[in-house]
Amino acid sequence: MLHTAMSDGNDAVYAILVIYFFVILCSSVLSFWMNNSTTTLRLGPLSVVGDRVNNLTQSYLGAGTGLGFLVFFFTMCSSLFSGYTVSGIPAEAYGRGWIAIRWILAGVPIYGAFLLLTPRLHALGKSRGYLSIIEFIFDRYAVSSSPAVPHALRLISLFCLQLPVFTYLITQFTGIGAEIPVYTKGEITGLGALLTAAIILCFLSILGGLRGVAYTDVIQGIALVVGSFVFFCVQHVNLGGMGMVARVTRSAEFAEADPAKFASFNTVPRESGGWSLASLASFVLKVTIAATMFPHLVQRLFVAKNTTVIRVGFSTMNATFFFVQFASMISGWVAAAYFVETPPPNAIFASVAGVVRDANTTGQFASALMMSAAVCAFMSTADSCMIAFGTMWLKDFFLPYVSPGASQQTQVVFAKTMGIIGLAVGVLLGVQSILATPPWNLSNLFSLQAATPIHVAPSVWLGLHWRGLRGEAVLAGMLLGLGTTLGMAFDPSYNVKLKFGLEENAEGWAPSLIGCAVNVATTIIIGLALEASPSLLPVSSALPAFSRPLDIAAEFGEKLGSEASPLFWGVFAVLFALMIPFYRAEDFGKQDEYVGEVPSWVFTSLFICGLLTIWIAIGYAYFWRDYTLARVPSPYPVHPDDVNRQDSGDVPAHKTKSVGMSEVSEAPPAPVAPAPPQQFPPYPAMMPMGAPMMTPGIYPQMGMVPPAGGPHMGSPMPYGYPVGY
Repeated sequence: MLHTAMSDGNDAVYAILVIYFFVILCSSVLSFWMNNSTTTLRLGPLSVVGDRVNNLTQSYLGAGTGLGFLVFFFTMCSSLFSGYTVSGIPAEAYGRGWIAIRWILAGVPIYGAFLLLTPRLHALGKSRGYLSIIEFIFDRYAVSSSPAVPHALRLISLFCLQLPVFTYLITQFTGIGAEIPVYTKGEITGLGALLTAAIILCFLSILGGLRGVAYTDVIQGIALVVGSFVFFCVQHVNLGGMGMVARVTRSAEFAEADPAKFASFNTVPRESGGWSLASLASFVLKVTIAATMFPHLVQRLFVAKNTTVIRVGFSTMNATFFFVQFASMISGWVAAAYFVETPPPNAIFASVAGVVRDANTTGQFASALMMSAAVCAFMSTADSCMIAFGTMWLKDFFLPYVSPGASQQTQVVFAKTMGIIGLAVGVLLGVQSILATPPWNLSNLFSLQAATPIHVAPSVWLGLHWRGLRGEAVLAGMLLGLGTTLGMAFDPSYNVKLKFGLEENAEGWAPSLIGCAVNVATTIIIGLALEASPSLLPVSSALPAFSRPLDIAAEFGEKLGSEASPLFWGVFAVLFALMIPFYRAEDFGKQDEYVGEVPSWVFTSLFICGLLTIWIAIGYAYFWRDYTLARVPSPYPVHPDDVNRQDSGDVPAHKTKSVGMSEVSEAPPAPVAPAPPQQFPPYPAMMPMGAPMMTPGIYPQMGMVPPAGGPHMGSPMPYGYPVGY
């Protein structure tokens, strides 16, 4: 049963990788040209039109005028699947059996959750130029009892959203450093593979920006989907596929060789404990909620070209979990049945690919294609995280707190610099991981990535639809929920898997999910109290600097939109719950009957998940609502170098809505005479809401250009402490 002999056959994978790297480098160059040109480039029968927009930051971080359907589809798929799909999932399937289907059960509902958020987030992104979800949070809760509230929400959210970025980076570099050496039998070292990938990623992101990343994701996504399908077929032909897995894992020899693994392949999960139904339910819920806040995914919602791109993309791409991730799981299950006597190295996927390669010429090509697809998966998510990391630090820290009047060129340079810093940290942690003995467990790392971003979700999920929700309630919920999560997660008496780098109590529930429940309950209770009795915390007359207060009802109407339809979410909730076989109470921990080549609980859960996939597609077709909002100009002063680089879609500030208050007149406010410098309120004094904070004459004196439309509510003092900080 054990096969260890491997013959040299790496030429195919080397050839494919060389072609792949050449293509993505060409894609980066093309993206750079498109970001900086408005002319037409003719390449034989093909022609490419430049997509430069006036705003340099939007060109680099927002892909110019946005992403079309094909690019959006593959960049979302590639970014969500990541290298974990071809490294961590096979390892989990190998060690834990059928419970690995939790990744499909958690992945499909993410697109359903996005239906609740995306129609309004996309409209706000187009209206206000958002590229980070934290920008929405700051504007949404700008009207509070103190300007400190939205600032606190912004900084805490920025902290929470760092974890998924670095978790993704570590898993990508750890995976590529583990899989490549095993497949090439040491011809390429883990450190060499990791550093080569990092150099290419650095070049790609600096040159092409988000467009370059998205365009290469198309190449990588196609390679991943095609490679998964080919490898699925080859595993069936050369290794026996699922039929061999079912036959071997149910045998007496398998039970004698590894009783624990035999149980994981043949019994219904236990009710509670590790790798139980409670653990499964906890994981699915946690990932579904937290993934909607992952920065590199949300950024793509803002830059999609139009709503049709998102609707068609999301309604179709959720089915890809059944092709890509399921094929990866089969690799792990095949490995469990194939390597019975002696376990393979840590790189399960590469071990199976090596066996396929040694079978025949067809296997050599198929395994080379799939290993190349694995490299594509590693690269696609890492470059997306670099861009998202730079975007967050630019939009949510550098501009509001360091240099509000920075030129667009400075903004782009800062975003690139932060992306490189994020990449460097990811590389260092990845190197530490692959040099550790044993290497860091990717399942553990990936399970932790939801621990902090899950606490940002209530501020967005509720804030998009509940007009009366105040920032004080959100802040209290976020602090209590985050404190609960961190307190439980780092308490070894409660978190029984702390030594493994996981978060799970003795019953199988994740502290982050419990903390999220505390977060939501606190937010709702305090939110209702403040809505009923606003005098408990009177709203301050001062607004935080650089804010554009956002009234949800003024923008979207008093009633809930069709995306929040009780019919859709009622059916969604029922199907979501039925994916977890809680109804098998009499069979918990007992041997299960097989349906075809899988246990009945696995078949039923995947079948219901398939129904949920169809229902989500129906949701995007019939429950989506389009919103058209007026353009709201940037709150930051315009640098002199950027006077001619303003987006033509911006409207004068005096013609926009003063959200949450009465409509202002069409005429701009009358200029106010400049006050002597010594008469400005000292830091951190606040000005009354609606009072002009700057006069037109001050900006030229400071070498600045006032925001479009002249001084308006929230206009800051350039290069100094803004009023209301």
